[in-house]
Amino acid sequence: MINTPLTDAEIEYVDNILLERGNDDSILTFSELDGFFTAIVTGPDTVLPHTWYSAIWNGADNESQWSNSKEQEKLLALLERHMSVIANTLLIYPEDFAALLMVSTNTESGADIYIAEDWCFGYMRGVELAQWPKLPERIDTHLAAIRLHGMEENFEKLGTLSLAEHQQTVADITPAALELYVYWLKQKSINDIPLRRLEPKISRNDPCPCGSGKKYKQCCLH
Repeated sequence: MINTPLTDAEIEYVDNILLERGNDDSILTFSELDGFFTAIVTGPDTVLPHTWYSAIWNGADNESQWSNSKEQEKLLALLERHMSVIANTLLIYPEDFAALLMVSTNTESGADIYIAEDWCFGYMRGVELAQWPKLPERIDTHLAAIRLHGMEENFEKLGTLSLAEHQQTVADITPAALELYVYWLKQKSINDIPLRRLEPKISRNDPCPCGSGKKYKQCCLH
């Protein structure tokens, strides 16, 4: 089912593919992928599958080459399913939404420490890909909560925080993502206009832009 959350085994499969087939500038973890997809489904514009798929690998020239097309089809199906789950959760069950952050354990206390950098870097990559326009100052404060962990220029500031202070900034991330989603949802409703496409429309019978060799309707549109 398209809105069925990925199992732990499926998440591990995607995570391994990203790490094994990625490069220094690609998305390398499932947490980063989750942030990337959240920004895409949150934002003001439609980003077509062949565009976000290419961006995962940091451009078409860096896309992983598959000797077996079934492997690529399996990955694409899992990616599209996870994006659909995020979109469905935000729209229908926003109270259940949570950023999928990485977790480590404090060796002294045994307490969980939540690590937000991967997720936030992915989110900011999605913001850039979707070409978000400048936000009003009161809304940009929410993006700033994510930007704090999602841009290297802020690492020095993060380094000055105590563990408790750091974890509080991490706790602000999910509420910030929800506020940004609500803002863009309201903008779409107020303007009452269809989402802008960032690429020309592709016919169902055209070759799929992802390079699979199949028709669009049998590949990324499926």
